[in-house]
Amino acid sequence: MKTLRKNILASVVGAALVVGIGGQAIARENPQQQREDAQHDNGHDKAKSQPQQAARPAPRNNTAPVPSHRPDPRADEARQHAAAQAQAQRQRMQEQQRQQDRARMQQQQRADQQRMQAQQQSREQEARRQQQLAAQQQHSREQAERQQAQRRSTMEQQQQAALRAADERRRSEQSEQRAREQAQARQHEQARVSEMERQRRIAQQRAQAEQYRRYVDARRDAERQRTLALQQQRRIQQYQYQQWYWNQQRALQAQWNARNYNYYNDPYYYTPANYRYYRDGRYHQVNQYAANLLQQAVRYGYEQGVRAGRADRSDGWRSDYRGNFAYMDADYGYNGYYVDRNDYNYYFRQGFQRGYTDGYGRDYRYGSYNDGSYNILVTVLNAILGLQPYG
Repeated sequence: MKTLRKNILASVVGAALVVGIGGQAIARENPQQQREDAQHDNGHDKAKSQPQQAARPAPRNNTAPVPSHRPDPRADEARQHAAAQAQAQRQRMQEQQRQQDRARMQQQQRADQQRMQAQQQSREQEARRQQQLAAQQQHSREQAERQQAQRRSTMEQQQQAALRAADERRRSEQSEQRAREQAQARQHEQARVSEMERQRRIAQQRAQAEQYRRYVDARRDAERQRTLALQQQRRIQQYQYQQWYWNQQRALQAQWNARNYNYYNDPYYYTPANYRYYRDGRYHQVNQYAANLLQQAVRYGYEQGVRAGRADRSDGWRSDYRGNFAYMDADYGYNGYYVDRNDYNYYFRQGFQRGYTDGYGRDYRYGSYNDGSYNILVTVLNAILGLQPYG
């Protein structure tokens, strides 16, 4: 910037010097020209004032005539040279100014480019950091999911192992129980009840079976009312379960009715009592066939309770086993023979209550799920029924 100022000052001073020299030259030439012009004007006036004389030859004057004024070519050249120098100086200054502007612009562009590069690098670094962070988080989630899956797998394996062990124990207990029952049955078959007792049992069972058939006919109205209520409540899963329950109940009843049943060929009526159970403040004595039916009531109750509980849970319905029609009916698997209907209903509901708890909560505290079937634990069944050998 200082150099530019010096160059401008030098150009101005040079131009001033050139103008001054040219002015002095013109000033020196002007007085001489004025004198020549004055002499010329005087001579002309004198010629007009004198009378016209005869033409005579002009006197010879050996004195050389005064030459007329001419511009000094050197002054012109000096002025032109000075003007050219001033113009060149101005052009140099403009060129220098343009170069400086270009340099500043280039410097600014480089600075902008560097700033943009720095910003781009910063964005790329931030993007890489975010990607690394996301990858770490994803890896952590996947690791946590794998660990959780491993824990679930381990728990499921443990549960399956426990269920298999429980099933093995149950099958072993059932096998032992059947062996004992068969042995007891063989012993009791040898000691039959009296013919009078046999006839009493047959008469009692006929009356009981007829009473149960009248109840089944009257139950159809309750089934229709229950169906309508479930449809109004939009309990789809429970409605489907109730339909399945009634269809299965009718199928079991039809299967029993299709038998060519003969009272006198049924060993129930001549087999003596070999078990007893306690209910309603007193002991009840039953033989092997009645005991099997009571155990069936508990098993069927548990199975139907699980199905009903799962249906209510799927419908988002509150836990309410007492309000379920299967619990109120409690006749699933009953055919009107061997045991009193009230006893069968009581033990069915005992199993149903526990099965509903397992099905609604899905924790299987009282039973297990195996190959599509729900089975109550033998220990729970024995605790509910409390059968004791008798006789």
